[in-house]
Amino acid sequence: MTTSSVGYRLALLAAVISGFSIYVNSYAVRVLPDATLFTTLKNTVTGVILLIPVALLARRRRELAHLPRRDALWLLLLAIIGGSVPYVLFFVGLQMTTATTGSLLNHAQFVVVAALAVPLLRERMTGFAWVGLGLLAAGSLLGVDVRVLRFSEGAVLVLASTVLFGAGVVLARHLLFRLSPELVMSAKMSAGAVLLIAYAALSGHLMHVASLSATQWLVAIGTGLILVAFTVSTTLALRYAPALAVTAIGMASPPITIALQLAAGASPRLQAGSAWSLLFVVAGACAFLLGRRQYVPKATSA
Repeated sequence: MTTSSVGYRLALLAAVISGFSIYVNSYAVRVLPDATLFTTLKNTVTGVILLIPVALLARRRRELAHLPRRDALWLLLLAIIGGSVPYVLFFVGLQMTTATTGSLLNHAQFVVVAALAVPLLRERMTGFAWVGLGLLAAGSLLGVDVRVLRFSEGAVLVLASTVLFGAGVVLARHLLFRLSPELVMSAKMSAGAVLLIAYAALSGHLMHVASLSATQWLVAIGTGLILVAFTVSTTLALRYAPALAVTAIGMASPPITIALQLAAGASPRLQAGSAWSLLFVVAGACAFLLGRRQYVPKATSA
């Protein structure tokens, strides 16, 4: 298996984990007092776990000790734009706009990654990539009820979070060319968690921590472990495959969520537009998988 095929398979694994995560989080978030506290605790669990390899492995401690100042600043930026600020912007913005508007803008992340990865990472737009982008764009727009779209201040915040998330993916891919995955993951999620805790404390969301039940803590830990699996698979995928392809393949997670709903006895209702949207998105992700041999990823080290 070539390094490129490893990356694509890991991206597909990340999409499966994402579909499972969406299903679990849709229930888990209702167990905690509010979404901000839920996200802060979940990301903190993830950050602590991802910090362990950096602390225990001698080669990672050496890497951190000899880290150039430039790379340290890049990692700090990754924590800001990939592991903390966009989460806050998304949840605050979602409270100020409609769910449909938030979902549409959040799903535009592949557009941001494409706009940045081509000029900054010099990723090539092959025929399969163009077809995939077209299908993803069509899938994102199909089934959207324009009557409930609200381009308000909340929509601007959600859009800003989408831009930052996309930029974080591109920055992570850039750093993985010369830094270890353990260091990149830890910087993004561990330092990001510190920033999230600071925000939650200043905004009063941490006031409920002392009164959380054992069940609520188990939910936070469990969802944090799922986020660890997603972060590891996505980061390793970015190490070996193009950022645009990893992001596009990740769009294929909804069928996993729907399958889990059906397995649990639920009957999710799909309108014709939504069904076509799902089909186009999956087809777009498949286009990137089919075109994987057209990419020649850069050699990596560390």
